[in-house]
Amino acid sequence: MTNGTSPTYEHRLILFLDFLGFREVVEETTDDREALVRLISALNAIGRIDEDAVAESRQVTQFSDSVVFSYRVDEMSGVFWLLDAMAMTIIELASRGYLLRGAVTVGDLYHDDRHVVGPAMVRAYEMESREAIVPRVIIDPEVISVAREHRSEMHTPDDEEGYVRSFILDDDDGEHYFDYVSWRSVVEVVGAEDESYGAYLSRIGQIVSNGLQHSDPRVLRKYLWLYRHYNDAIELFETLPNDHPYRAQSPENCELIASLPRLEHLSAAAAEMVRSTETSQPQQLP
Repeated sequence: MTNGTSPTYEHRLILFLDFLGFREVVEETTDDREALVRLISALNAIGRIDEDAVAESRQVTQFSDSVVFSYRVDEMSGVFWLLDAMAMTIIELASRGYLLRGAVTVGDLYHDDRHVVGPAMVRAYEMESREAIVPRVIIDPEVISVAREHRSEMHTPDDEEGYVRSFILDDDDGEHYFDYVSWRSVVEVVGAEDESYGAYLSRIGQIVSNGLQHSDPRVLRKYLWLYRHYNDAIELFETLPNDHPYRAQSPENCELIASLPRLEHLSAAAAEMVRSTETSQPQQLP
């Protein structure tokens, strides 16, 4: 708002991201200067979401462990570029050892250099805090309609929808989300170097290993979710046929990925702790 102009809502796409386990991350920095350096570097990275975007309506607001990114729905291919920026940011932060949780939606929003407010902000926050639950970014299916309407001039509505849907999978609970673990998402969709995928998946494994040793069952549930996706990613390479073209092209990379630790003992212990907590809960009277 400038020169006394009254603020008005715009129909905007919004991405809300939040660091998972931020309190514990900060506690680590009090005794470890390098941990603080890593955290500040990660916060800087998340604040640079899509900083080269040509969209004039782009706005980014960062506060503590959260970031809000938005632009008007009428930006050409806006949904695609938002999901692309989201995906690269999630993968970049995961490669640094940090997990994000968040939501993508669309609605009325006022977003300038100082303020971000509106029903879309409330909806995005509720999706992140109440519906995402595990370390994932969930995506409102309404953005598909936006993508079809405000598409690239070179795309049909079906073309644009196809590109957008490449970022979206259905989770077991029916939520639409971005998968930042699998080969398909990381390499084929986002475009990460295939030779770096083994190191990336190894980093995910380290995050999972640390998380599965937590003492809080609520935290364990989140890492058990990630553990399943991590193991699925490894299994793809364990079962890759010997005559598969990629095995012939990069046998060392295939072997590296297939040999990553499966963490069965940690996951079993974590699952048992979660189960014992659930069974010890007092029964509700009818």
